[in-house]
Amino acid sequence: MYLLKLIARNMRRSLRRTVLTALTIALATFVYLILISVPGSMDRIVHDASATLRLIVINRSLPFYGMPARYCDQIREIPGAAACVAISSFPATYRDPSDRILAVAEGLEIADVFPDYDLSGEARRALYRERRGAFAGRVLMRKYGWHAGQEVTLRGTGPGHLKLTFVLLGEMPSGRYPNVFAFRRDYLEEARREAGLPDPDLAMNLVVRVDRADEVAPLIREIDATFHNSDFETRTLTESDALAGGLSILGNVRAIILSLCVIVILTVLLIAANSTAMTVRDRLSEVAVMRTLGFGRTAIAAMLLGECAALGAAGGVFGAGVALAIFAAGTTMGSIGYMSALWVTGAGAAQAIAVAVAVGILSGIIPIIAALRIPPALALRQVT
Repeated sequence: MYLLKLIARNMRRSLRRTVLTALTIALATFVYLILISVPGSMDRIVHDASATLRLIVINRSLPFYGMPARYCDQIREIPGAAACVAISSFPATYRDPSDRILAVAEGLEIADVFPDYDLSGEARRALYRERRGAFAGRVLMRKYGWHAGQEVTLRGTGPGHLKLTFVLLGEMPSGRYPNVFAFRRDYLEEARREAGLPDPDLAMNLVVRVDRADEVAPLIREIDATFHNSDFETRTLTESDALAGGLSILGNVRAIILSLCVIVILTVLLIAANSTAMTVRDRLSEVAVMRTLGFGRTAIAAMLLGECAALGAAGGVFGAGVALAIFAAGTTMGSIGYMSALWVTGAGAAQAIAVAVAVGILSGIIPIIAALRIPPALALRQVT
């Protein structure tokens, strides 16, 4: 207890330097936590998808060209297929070009294929009644301040730059798709026809819900065999594999994130080491007096390293706390849409705080060892 009191008292001696160093560590902790949360959030999306019994059917030759929506009629007849829905993408902007939203136009069978959307019976009936009806994930609802009954206008970024107005029927209850903006596919197709755009009835992909887990592999083979040698040959993937492939367009994110984390840690380590060196130099006389009075090097080192650890902990807790307050509920990650949400978790915050404490301790090791090697008489002479 005496050592803790001494550490707390010493940290107040140069309060401005202590605060500025702690804020530097806090900023670095904030950035570090956001960086490590990116691959963690991607893993969370793929992991959640692995628990679903859904398949994604895409074009084997040209994945981004699309699939005929009519294929769903044939897929529903295949044993093991519980439901099928055609989904089209609608890349759009909300208020200005920076507000990018990847909306998805889905058939009315969407609640049968995505029971985890958790749409109530009334929500489904409302979607059937309102041709312009749409549901938005909680992250989008919070980000833009939307509410049920509000009209939302999105402008497409694709050919024709379609301008569509939707009536928000409510928030998508599922936490699995916090960025989704889902609306009726027939509304998009009608708007495309009215604008004179080509209407080949091609969907971005087809999503199939499987009855049982043991039927996933047989159904994949049966779907691909059914449309073999057709005009649109299929490639069927599990939902987790499809999402992992979609997120892979970001490139080797983990290597990039690791490099940035190393840079952040080294930068704050140098800054903290400089601050610690100045603190130790200012207290050479105090260290010399304590050694003269009989304090061992271990006790003095523990006191000084304790100050460094406390400084790192204070900055780490503050930076991680701010990150948790802002991103714990999730936020969007650009224009990749419902596949790209960022969450900051408690486990990630604990890791960031531990790194901040380690950085604080490492920053003080060299200056403290150097100070303890100086004989007390010589240290007093240097100060005077």
